Amino acid sequence: MTTSVYTIHREINRPMLFNGFVEQYILYMAVGMVGDLLLFVLLYCCRVPPWFCIPFALLAGAANLLINLRLSQRYGVHGLMKKRARRRIPQCIQWKSRKLFLHLKP
Repeated sequence: MTTSVYTIHREINRPMLFNGFVEQYILYMAVGMVGDLLLFVLLYCCRVPPWFCIPFALLAGAANLLINLRLSQRYGVHGLMKKRARRRIPQCIQWKSRKLFLHLKP
């Protein structure tokens, strides 16, 4: 009787990573590239000269790529979502420390 050896997939619960882009930034980059393609098609259909459309689309795509890479490196997996959530909390109920809650008794 032979025994089977199965490898354990150790990437469970780790963030998805692709060429330096982390999770949601991959989606942001894809949406930006599709928007860039649609902008190129719109400009080309409006009879803007191709010598302007092509470099403009390439520069917009490169800017999208660099902005998303910088956001991915700066904020990481959940940092951008935390920053957006922090901005939505009203200043009147925002506490910076836990001292108020440490002295409460059940």
